Amino acid sequence: MPTTEQPSTDVAAPRTYPTMWPPSAFYMDVDDNLRITAYNALAGVVLGIRSRIVAPDGSIQASADTLTPNTDRTAKSTIVVTAEGWLLGAEVFATTGTPLIGQCFVVVEIVRGLTSSAIALQTIASGYCTSTQPLAWPGTPMSLSLDGAGAIRSVAGTTPGAGADISETVPTGARWELIAFLAIFTASATVATRITQLQLSDGTNVLFKSPAVFSTTASGASSYGWAQGMPLATTVNAQSAPAGLPVNHRLGAGYKIVTSTTAIQVGDQWSAIRYLVREWLEGA
Repeated sequence: MPTTEQPSTDVAAPRTYPTMWPPSAFYMDVDDNLRITAYNALAGVVLGIRSRIVAPDGSIQASADTLTPNTDRTAKSTIVVTAEGWLLGAEVFATTGTPLIGQCFVVVEIVRGLTSSAIALQTIASGYCTSTQPLAWPGTPMSLSLDGAGAIRSVAGTTPGAGADISETVPTGARWELIAFLAIFTASATVATRITQLQLSDGTNVLFKSPAVFSTTASGASSYGWAQGMPLATTVNAQSAPAGLPVNHRLGAGYKIVTSTTAIQVGDQWSAIRYLVREWLEGA
């Protein structure tokens, strides 16, 4: 008599990955972990860290960790403890805060150990991340912190004391390109002809000078501006004359942006200082 085939009641065995076909280029030993290092210039940023491991038994082990980076562009690291197995993927993104490209640079490494002396074995990802653009492995090309377009920042300058010129310093850990600079100069009643120029220096040596095309006399107030793409000097009116800046130049940490005013008087005052820069992180 023909027999009727009965449905199988066997439970499927756990899925395993044969060693001859590893699902990833990186096998994480029991002593191997992920180290995340961030260089950040924005307050209020928290980074989310996600990773997935295929364990030897075929199970998927997922992790979710966080890192609150420093806000002064210095490095801060955390080590994510991973299970043993093949690393399937990892990514870092901002869960809190809205850093721009150019403001939060991240390096992801495989390390052996758990302490600050852990041995770096392999860098698997490096680049900037935001809340919507994660740094991911695999998939994201590795980049240097000085690559890319940088972050556009509008900076309120420090108002100097009366009778003093403006002096702005590129902060530690930053690389700047000065795009535009604007400030108001108000002269006291003391009779003198003030002549101003903007200077870029390495902190000691003047590297570039851009003079204004007009001067400010006693009791006068003038708007001084400099911008990339402008000619060396252009007169708009008696109180405003924009001048030029070099294009595609970069200033390292400690470099200075200063005004130098001939015949500046004790009661003269610079105010309303504002400048536009493109910023990268040194990542050092």
